[in-house]
Amino acid sequence: MTFPFTIKYKTKISNTITEENTQMVMTYIRDFIEKKSADDIVVEGSKLTFKSKFFKAGRWNTNILVPIEKGEFNIVKKGDKTFLTYEFFMYHLFIGTLLIALFFSAISGHIWIGLFFFIWLCGMNWITAIFRHKSMHKKITLEIDKLTIN
Repeated sequence: MTFPFTIKYKTKISNTITEENTQMVMTYIRDFIEKKSADDIVVEGSKLTFKSKFFKAGRWNTNILVPIEKGEFNIVKKGDKTFLTYEFFMYHLFIGTLLIALFFSAISGHIWIGLFFFIWLCGMNWITAIFRHKSMHKKITLEIDKLTIN
């Protein structure tokens, strides 16, 4: 997957996640993502995947999951260190804003109008999503540290 369509964060977890508390951690992440209106959540060991429907009823554009199409959390162990990775995919954002930009370019007859709409709509939503998802990832990591105190 390629940047800017795919974004991946990786944060070191302070405490050790054992086989026994992996399920507790994944349950916490699942519950957190469900509150954010994720769909099709699948937990397989230390991996959680979810989808986000673009036109889900009752969800506003302020919802953190609206600009992404799917995401994946993984608990990764490297030696004695444990990391939480979070990867999310934003193809729908680029495709949707490109269609809107092409529409405005066609009705105005000027390509620069379409370019402006694409840069503004896609760029600002992309930047906002980057910061919001980084914040969400940090929040989840901090809570995992609290849950796994040795």
